[in-house]
Amino acid sequence: MIRKNNAKFEMLFLLGFLATLIIAFGTFFLGLNIGIDKTEAKYAYLQTAPPGEENENSYQQQDLVTFYYVVFQPYQQFKEDYLTLVDEMSRSTSKSVSADAMKEIREKAKAGYEQIAAQSIADSSPLLKEAQTDYLKSLKLFSDSIDQVKAKTGSKKGAELAKAVTQDEFTVSAKSFGLQAQKKYYSSILKWTAKTKNGIPADYTYKNNISTKEWSGYSLAVKNKAITDMMVNEQLYVSYLPQDLTSKIDQLISSGKSDALKLTSVASIVKVLTETDAVKNKEFAKWKSTYYASESLPELPFFTED
Repeated sequence: MIRKNNAKFEMLFLLGFLATLIIAFGTFFLGLNIGIDKTEAKYAYLQTAPPGEENENSYQQQDLVTFYYVVFQPYQQFKEDYLTLVDEMSRSTSKSVSADAMKEIREKAKAGYEQIAAQSIADSSPLLKEAQTDYLKSLKLFSDSIDQVKAKTGSKKGAELAKAVTQDEFTVSAKSFGLQAQKKYYSSILKWTAKTKNGIPADYTYKNNISTKEWSGYSLAVKNKAITDMMVNEQLYVSYLPQDLTSKIDQLISSGKSDALKLTSVASIVKVLTETDAVKNKEFAKWKSTYYASESLPELPFFTED
């Protein structure tokens, strides 16, 4: 009788143990799935929808203009604000100035993200669609970088904090996505130009050994696309636009200064210009009538405004 009771107790104990084990595993996997769902929701912006296919209606001027106003310009404004705030932070010794700058960067990144995410870009222009996604990734990572830096740096301020911000892994990735997006926008402009003017290629990839002579034979759209490639390669995250750097290169070649300095390749010219901070905003507007009067350009504000 005692043996039967013991066997019954052992059976109940075993069943209870198995039930507890099943519940524990169920709870674990439920928590895991919830965690995965939350992570996927948080980083849903990283999931890129399959792009549409290019056709004869892709990259119309209206597509380029719309993208400029609803995506490119808001991001460019954030970039200029970010660079200004980091510069102010690096020149300040005030902890409150540093804290305010960090807060403003995060707020501007979030506001820019919400503004750009609300816009719809035509599937028929896949490069523009991809560029929008890359800009969103960039802004999300800029926002995340501030939270990460704050958690790591503690009481740092001024130049030390500015350095931590610019060197943070999220910031580096954010800049890279921004430059990739810019490259895709200018690739779209090149595709438009190829449709409107004979002899211009729809695609172009920068080569390291471009001579100044070869460069001078390119159209503006090709030059600008080459510059965006270089900016990605060199991680030139700057306030001026690709056409500003293009204009400065052309001015240096045309004036004979590149020959005097024995700069025979475009890469060598770019190195000198960037290392000496010789390129400023609005360089293109300054030299537009001199070098680009006959160029075929879409009616985009950064090409038409003086």
